[in-house]
Amino acid sequence: MERKLAAILAADIVGYSRMMGQDEAGTVEAVRRLRLETLDPVIAEYGGAILKSMGDGWLVEFPSVAGAVNAAMQIQDRVSSHPSISVRLGVNIGDITKTDEDFYGDGVNIASRLEGIAPNGGLLISDAVYASLDGTLSPSFEGLGPCSLKNISRDVQVWGRTLSREMIHRAEGKVQRRSSAFPLLTVMPIRTNQIDPQVNEIANSLTADFVTFFGGIAWLNTQVSEEPSSDSYVLRTTLRAQGQRIRLEIRLSDYQGATVWSEKSDGDIEDAFDWQDRMLEHISGNAADLILEAETLALSSVPDDKLLPEQCLLMGVMAWKTFSNESFELATQFQARAIGLRPDMADAYAEAIIVTCAAHTMGPSPLMQDYMQSMPQWVEAARPLASGHAMLTLAIGVADYLSNRRIAPLNQTVSLVLRLAPFDARLLSFCGWAHLWSGDAQTALDCFEKSIRYGKLSPFVVASHGGAATALVQLEQPLLAIQHCDTAFKLADSYPTLYSAKSAALVLVGKVEAAREVMAQYRNLLPNRTLREWKATNDYGQSEGGELYFDALRKAGLPEG
Repeated sequence: MERKLAAILAADIVGYSRMMGQDEAGTVEAVRRLRLETLDPVIAEYGGAILKSMGDGWLVEFPSVAGAVNAAMQIQDRVSSHPSISVRLGVNIGDITKTDEDFYGDGVNIASRLEGIAPNGGLLISDAVYASLDGTLSPSFEGLGPCSLKNISRDVQVWGRTLSREMIHRAEGKVQRRSSAFPLLTVMPIRTNQIDPQVNEIANSLTADFVTFFGGIAWLNTQVSEEPSSDSYVLRTTLRAQGQRIRLEIRLSDYQGATVWSEKSDGDIEDAFDWQDRMLEHISGNAADLILEAETLALSSVPDDKLLPEQCLLMGVMAWKTFSNESFELATQFQARAIGLRPDMADAYAEAIIVTCAAHTMGPSPLMQDYMQSMPQWVEAARPLASGHAMLTLAIGVADYLSNRRIAPLNQTVSLVLRLAPFDARLLSFCGWAHLWSGDAQTALDCFEKSIRYGKLSPFVVASHGGAATALVQLEQPLLAIQHCDTAFKLADSYPTLYSAKSAALVLVGKVEAAREVMAQYRNLLPNRTLREWKATNDYGQSEGGELYFDALRKAGLPEG
């Protein structure tokens, strides 16, 4: 039995029984799409978890009151234009008790009662929730006074949000795509010809996972549709079953309908949960990386001064893939141009700050000097844009850490980011580096390994291998560190971290002469690097693993300075 304080959202479809009586098949399909296209993505965006699904209603737990209310408002706005479905919603904060069978407590009960008395399309929140809201959310709600709720011993002050005609009009006119300059991916619901409810549930759940993953990618517009538009990449998947065996057939096509990637993958229904996780990692990571590569290849023929801000962002993301000094400068140049064209572009600030921070940890560079001077202005301009933006939140957190060396706020930032975007291979890599810089090599390694799983085809997998190798040296596992370096060398041979990590690992296995040869290659890339200067910019939280790493680098021939 577990007892804790939580924010609870209760949601219910109005008139569900009547709808089923009029058109059972149509209602089942409409509810399925509602969950796939609206509920699951919104809940995931705000870190929620479904406690109970009743077919026509849901109880959802959120880690914060603001998250629960934001999610409820988004669901309310999105469903307002639905041709056949209306919802009622209630939000409360309170103690809940979890057992193996059910959930109890006023946190759940009051949320359910508020949902039950809400008007069609309305959202009600308790006074406890209203008192926890910040100034940006509270004006959306109107005080309705005390209400007597069934089986609740005390009256509850209630606040309501009912969609006005103006709000409905705005919801109807909402554009799903972030920007027309970003590529569009249409995720088609996974098709299956099976009547087995378990197979259908796997198909629906995996489709929802795809939407959550792709929807979190800053440079990609994502929609779910049975009918892809003509300017869209399309992900088509079919799930087949024979006995206990299941097969997923995957096809990613471009704007012209040409196949970019196709594959078949088999699994077993008894292993459905683990198989589903593997498929999400494999398909989502590969598809995102192939789309990014195709888009930047197409943009490479466009003159730099003709690129739109979003296109500058994409070019900057890909320019960094060799991780050479020159690539840091080129990537930041594109992002600075995007910021100049659109000073409110959160994604460009995120990329510019994180690249500049990464360059800073590798030592002073004349190529990056101007951008280092610009970074404090970027950070302050970006702070108001960071709420709910995983990459920008992390970038600002890392920049703050490199400035003040406070580990606790950095760890809190990384935890928040991993809740916002748990499947993004690049973010996982950056979070790994953040943990490594703060001295937590084991947690860093976990992030790097997950990043490598999700981004096997990503050009940024090189950075994850380099990070994993560095962490493994600090964890005194040099043979595994060498394996990661050798794997990454096949993809990029100008990333200095691979040489420093391998030289340190070779020292730990007693191959000092070989380590000195590798260190000589490192110093060809960064001739002015010294231990003193390295520690001044990045001391790995003064951890024991960091000191072990520095001692190995010293023995490999890196000057003291």
